[in-house]
Amino acid sequence: MKRLYPILKPSTSSGFTLTELLVAVAITSVMMSLAGFGIVATLRANERVETEISRRANLNRALDFVSDEIRMAKAIAAPASASVPTQACGTTTGVLDLTMPDNSHTIYYVHNLTGCTSSLWSKPAVLRRVSGGSDNVLVDALTLPSTVPSCGTGTTSAGGNGFYACISNNRSATLYLYGNLNTSSLRASTSPYPVSSQVSARSF
Repeated sequence: MKRLYPILKPSTSSGFTLTELLVAVAITSVMMSLAGFGIVATLRANERVETEISRRANLNRALDFVSDEIRMAKAIAAPASASVPTQACGTTTGVLDLTMPDNSHTIYYVHNLTGCTSSLWSKPAVLRRVSGGSDNVLVDALTLPSTVPSCGTGTTSAGGNGFYACISNNRSATLYLYGNLNTSSLRASTSPYPVSSQVSARSF
């Protein structure tokens, strides 16, 4: 009588050798390292882009704020040195003295943080606003441009360290603001980001 089932034979497979396992582990490690490097590079690039977008937006908002306040002012002038506050560290440079409708004054000035060992704000400089006894930072990370803006004949030049104004007849001004986008090793370029605006005070 024939057997219905074949005779079971022991398997001749001996599995993976130690050498094969080590090679597989090495290849997997290399692939994981490459994937990890790519992910880290992508995250850093995203961080750089988000930082630059945020700083550009902050600079534009700051210039829009100053422009709106100039439109509400009666007169524009370069501030007297005595009206520009001093800080515990660093130097200050007056840029704008706005005479408001109630005859109060709003002073805009640049605070250079280069000489400060520690600061909550990004260097090299910040734009500050003084009004009614309140002194606030409007935007940080201002920097020197490669070429300082030149004002035409009959205008008053004021500013420094990243914020400049060309004032004409105490009624209008051309503003220049330069932001430092090179705030980390993520960016190779050191070119400042410029924003500018031409604005006039209201007629009273």
